[in-house]
Formats: sequence, structure tokens, C-alpha cells
Amino acid sequence: MDFKRIPVVLKRYSFDAKMHKCQSHSKKLMTLNGIVNADKLRSMALPWDLETFALFSTITLGEYSNADFEDRRGDRQFVEIISALKRYMPPKLEEAMDSNSNSFLDYIMIVTGLNQFQIQENIPYKVFRYSYIFNFINDNVDMNKHFIEKFGCGFEDFIKFGFSIQLLFSNESINQESLYNFVIERYRHIVETLTIEREKFNDLQQRITDDITHYIYGFKYFYQFPFISYNQKLYLPLPHLIMHAVTSSLLFRLTEGNNHLRQLFGKEVLESYLLHICRFSEHFDEVAPEFSYHHNMNRTLDIMVRKDSQCIMLDSKSMSPRVSIRNLSDKDILHTIDRMAEAVKQVYLHITQRFRVDYYPFEETVDFKKEDIFGVVILFEDSYVRRDIIMSNAADKLGLMKDSEEYKYLLSNVKVMGLYELEKMLFVKEDIFRLLSANRDNPSKWFDLSYMDFEGGAKEVVKEVSDITDIMKDIIIDFANELVPKSG
Repeated sequence: MDFKRIPVVLKRYSFDAKMHKCQSHSKKLMTLNGIVNADKLRSMALPWDLETFALFSTITLGEYSNADFEDRRGDRQFVEIISALKRYMPPKLEEAMDSNSNSFLDYIMIVTGLNQFQIQENIPYKVFRYSYIFNFINDNVDMNKHFIEKFGCGFEDFIKFGFSIQLLFSNESINQESLYNFVIERYRHIVETLTIEREKFNDLQQRITDDITHYIYGFKYFYQFPFISYNQKLYLPLPHLIMHAVTSSLLFRLTEGNNHLRQLFGKEVLESYLLHICRFSEHFDEVAPEFSYHHNMNRTLDIMVRKDSQCIMLDSKSMSPRVSIRNLSDKDILHTIDRMAEAVKQVYLHITQRFRVDYYPFEETVDFKKEDIFGVVILFEDSYVRRDIIMSNAADKLGLMKDSEEYKYLLSNVKVMGLYELEKMLFVKEDIFRLLSANRDNPSKWFDLSYMDFEGGAKEVVKEVSDITDIMKDIIIDFANELVPKSG
């Protein structure tokens, strides 16, 4: 099937049938902790394929038939559509592949990362992160108050609802229909916040993806509004997105159009969260927060940690990828690269010129060797821009020659890391110094996105995060107790 013929074909099927087909395949992807593993994914309609199918199904108006996908012909038609989505190469990627530049690799890294990596994050990690964020209070910002004012209730209700849905759809032994209806009624106030009318969905969606060639990789509003209402019926086409909708999407919605709150989040909340999780590590001898120096005219990087005679200086960036970067807007990609390169530049200057010269954050005096001082830019949300491009641009900003020892030091000792990568290391008690040292000593690894080695199977998780799993178990128990009168 030709990609551009998909809307024509989908008009033959009722909206109800299309939403049901999405849901039936989406729930196959779900486990209590997130998405099924890679081995199982290979035999399924992939999450990002289903999301594109759902987008076509929602935007394609004017259905003229009540056909469904339940018979052999309908099932074959669905398979053909999914196959067409898998085969399709958007013009921007096709042009890049045909050129002699490296832009195809640049583009594919961005669109693949933004579409695939975030929804595969571990759910307890995600819940822990956003529980901290949305309940954060200090003298300068009350995130809990802002959250309740915006959404009408606390974050706990969203998590209870989200996890109840995750439980229902990830467990085939549960009678979903009756329990699903009960959950929808029990958390009606949450459902209303996560629901959008089909017409409104299409209006918002077409403002950012008015070109059908962007449907594969473009942002989809199902991430913010997983429930679609149409003809007085409520649909949940992609339940595998529910935990994303009640965590990271809520932060976007909370801070959207409020630059002051977004700045407070980056300065107050994110820095505090980094400090909090760094204190989990048994591999750190000292953890020092940001402070002022030179008569309060300058500030250190956000977090500084030491183990024996090695140290890491971390600087967090709360910027989120622009929506249009998914559409491979060269202007926005260059803007993103420039901001990341500037962040790398500042970290490099701190670890090479300011640390130990203008300030010293640790109680114990240590004579650090240059190769044992690391700098890390922590991105709250990764844009998945290739690290070698960022480093090359940072070197240009610093005036470093590409064949110089300073440039090699930049590549080996300064890293750009997504927050989730740092969380994974700290939550399973990995020795981050060992991992960074191994990366430093292997030039072929300098531009890797991940630093973890996955040998040895499952690892113990820090208590603060394992407690989230216990909370989820309590939600299941509470959920079961609530159902007792209903089934009596």
C-alpha cells in the first residue's frame, strides 16, 4: 500500500473500529513497569507505528462506512497499513540519504530518539521523578500549589489513575471492560483533564503537523490527551501512553506559556532534584551544591561530587526539544545544537579554568589530576542530537583546534547526558566514576548516548525508588478493596 493512500483506505472504517484496533494492539505492548522488552516488540505492531495509525485514524474525517477490522480482510488491511508505515521514508530523510552529507544520520538519530526512547523509560523511575517535581516546595516556588491550581487536584490522583489503567491493560487475566468503566467513573475528574474532542484534537494537531509527510515522526497530541471524545463516546486508543500523559506531559502543560514558572522549575526544582538523587550514591565521598563566589558575582556549576581523587561537575539544563525539531526543521536543529554547545562550553571552562582557581567546593583537599576531572551537562529532556556535532560546535566556540590536546580532553572528559541516563546509574547503584573513566579511556565510546554496561542481569534499586513499586502495590490493593462492594 502506498503511504499517501492510507487516509483513503481509513475512510472505509468507522471511527469506533479504528480506535478499537489501536487499543487492542496498544495493550499488547504494556507491562506494569512500561513497554515489553525488545525481543517481544519485534513480533508486534510497534508503539510508534500504532501512534501514526491512530493519528491517521483521528485526522481522517468523513468515514462513509461502518466496516471494522475484525474479519480476515480487515485484519489484512491493518497489516498492510502498518507495513506501509514501516516502509515509508519521509522526503526530508530520503533527500538526506541521497546526499553525500551526514545529515541522514543526524536526522534519524533525532526522530528515532524522540519517538522511541522516552516511552520506553521505566515507570517507577518516571513516577519517582515527577512525584518529587510536582510536590516540590521551597521559599521561591510551590509546585504543588501550581499543580492543584492548574489541574484541580494533587499529582497523587493522576498516578493512582494512570497506574490503574496500566494495570488493567497490561494484565490479560483481568476482566477489563467492567473494571475499566469503574476506573473511568472513579477518576472522572482526571479523565476530563486528559480528554480532548476529536475536532479540537485535529485543530491542534494540524497546527504543528499540517504536512502528511510529518505524521511518522511529528509530535502527536495523544501524549497530552490520551482520551478522545467523539459522538458522545470516549475512546482510549493508545493506553501504552497513559503513564507518559500523567507524568512528563503534565509538566509541559503546567509550564506552557509560563516562562517564569519554567525558569523557576529549572533553577529551583531541577537543581534540587539532581542534588537529591546524587546523595543516593554510595560511590560519592562528597556531594556539594551550587554556591556563589567572587563576592556573589559568579556561581559554580549545579552539583559537584567527589570520590577519592576523582570529581564530576554537573550542570543541568531544563530546556525541552522544540516541537518542530521532530519535523526536522533545520533552523530549530541548529538552535538546539547551539544551546547545547554553549552549555558544554561553560562546563569546559569551569573544569579547566575556574574549579580550583576561583573556587573549591569540597571539604577534603585533593590534588586532582586533569584526567580525573569530569564535566557533565545534564539534559532534562534529550533532543538526541549527535554528540560529536555538539562537541565540534563547542570546540569552535572555545577556539580549540581539532588536533589539539585540549580538544581531546573536551571529548574525553566533558559529556552531554540525558537525565534518565543519570537516573539509571544512580538508582541501581552503578559506579558513575568507573563508567566515565571507561568511556574516557575508549575514544570509540566518546559520543555514546549511554554509559551503562548491561551485564549481570537485574540490579538492586535504591530504597527511595523501590518504595515507588511498593506504592504501586498499595494502589492495586486499594483498587481491589474498592471493587469489593461493586462485585458483591
